[in-house]
Amino acid sequence: MMAMTGLVARWHERGSAERVDLYTRLSLYALYALELPLALMIVNAADRADDAAAITFACLAGAQAVTGVVVLRRGLGWFLGTRTWPVRMVAVSGILAVAGALAGIIAFPFTAGGADNPGQGDALALVTIFFLVMLTPRLSMRWLLLPTGALAAVVGVAMLLTGSPVRAAAGVALACVIGGIAGGFGFRTSIWILGIVWELERSRGAQARLAVAEERLRIARDLHDVIGRNLAVIALKSELGAQLARRGRDEAADEMLEVHRIAQESLREVREVVRGYRSADLPAELDGARAVLRSAGVRTRVLGDGADLPAGAQAALAWVVREGTTNILRHSDASECTITVDIDDPAGSAESRARDAGDASDAGANTGAPAGTAIVTMENDGVAAWHSEAVADLGSGLRGLAERLGEVNGSLEARRVSGDRFVLRARVPREVRPISGGESSVHGGGSGVEGMDAG
Repeated sequence: MMAMTGLVARWHERGSAERVDLYTRLSLYALYALELPLALMIVNAADRADDAAAITFACLAGAQAVTGVVVLRRGLGWFLGTRTWPVRMVAVSGILAVAGALAGIIAFPFTAGGADNPGQGDALALVTIFFLVMLTPRLSMRWLLLPTGALAAVVGVAMLLTGSPVRAAAGVALACVIGGIAGGFGFRTSIWILGIVWELERSRGAQARLAVAEERLRIARDLHDVIGRNLAVIALKSELGAQLARRGRDEAADEMLEVHRIAQESLREVREVVRGYRSADLPAELDGARAVLRSAGVRTRVLGDGADLPAGAQAALAWVVREGTTNILRHSDASECTITVDIDDPAGSAESRARDAGDASDAGANTGAPAGTAIVTMENDGVAAWHSEAVADLGSGLRGLAERLGEVNGSLEARRVSGDRFVLRARVPREVRPISGGESSVHGGGSGVEGMDAG
C-alpha cells in the first residue's frame, strides 16, 4: 500500500509533459512486448514439424522484443534530440528477425504436396511487422512505405521458395504490408504527438523567459525615463557647486542643497515606480490566472471581474487570486477551477442580506468593517487525501496572505469541502486603502487562515 502511495505521489509530482512522456513510452513498450506472447500463440496453435525449431523461434521472437524495446527507448530519445540513433541495436534486432524467420520456416514447413500450414506465414509476418514498427522513431510514414514493401516482397518470395502456395505467399506479403503500415502509423502518431508535447513545453519555458526579459526591459526603460534627467541635473549642479566652492562663493551651499532636493525627488519617483509594479490589479490577475491554469490543463471559469471595485479592494483581492493560482498549480492535481468575484451589498435583496449574514457568521467577519464586502472564491478539485504534506505547506503559505488581509480588516478562509474539492475564500471591505507587495508590515492580531485544519 505504501509503495502504491509512493508511485501515485511521484506521478502527481510530474509535470503534464512528463506524464504524457511516461504514459506514451510505457504504452509503446507494452505493445511491442506483445511480440513474445503472439509468438507463443503461433507455436501453440500451428502444426509443428520440429519442436526444437519452434522453441528457438519463440526465443528469438522474445529476444527481438527485448532489443526492439531498447531501440524504441533510444529511438524516442533520438526523435526528441537527446540521444543518437542506436545503429548497432537496430542491426542486432535485424539479425534476430532474420534468424526468427528462418526458425519459423523450419518449425512450420509446408508439405511436399503444398498443404497449407498457417504457422509459417504467421511467424514470418510477426517478425517482419515488429521489425518495421521498431523503425518508426527514425522513419516517417512516407519513408516507412519503401522498406515495408521491400520486406513484404522478400517474405513472399521466401515462402514461394519453401514450397508455399502462391495464394498463401501473396496473403502473407499483403498482411506484412497492412500490418507494417497500420502498426507504423499508430506508433509514429504517438511519437509525433510526444514530440509536439515537448515542443509546447519548451515553448512555454521560452515564453516565460521572454516575459521576464520584457518586464526587465520595461522596468529599466521606466527607471531611465524617471531618473535619467535628474541624474544629469545632479551631475551638472554638483560640478557647479564644486567650482563655486573652490572660488569661495556662498552660492556653492545653495547648489548643494538643490542637489540634495533633486536626489530626494528622484528617490521618491523611484519608489513610486517600484510601488506601481508591485501593485496588483484584479481584472488583470483574473485574466492571468485563467490563462495560466488553462495552459496547465485546468478547465477554468471566471465569474465576475471586480472592475468596479475601488483600487484598494482590487489590490487586496488580486493578491488572493495570485496566491490561490500558485497553490492550485503547486499543491493539487486540479482538472477544473471556478473563480467567483462577488459583492455583498447590505442594500441588496433580503435573500442577499440573509446570505451575507450567514457568510459573515461562518467566517467570523469583523463587525467593524465598512458596509459592503468584496469576496473572491476559488474552488478547485484534485486535492487528494494522501496529499497531507502539501496541504500543510499550503496553510503556511496562506497565513502571510491572511495577515495582509487582516491589515485591511479582511479575512481568509481555506478548507477542503467534499471529497477532493478545495475552497479558498477572501473577504475585504469595499473601501480600503491600497496595499502592495512591497508594503506588508504586519500589525499583530491580523486574521489567520480559517479552516486550515480541514484542508
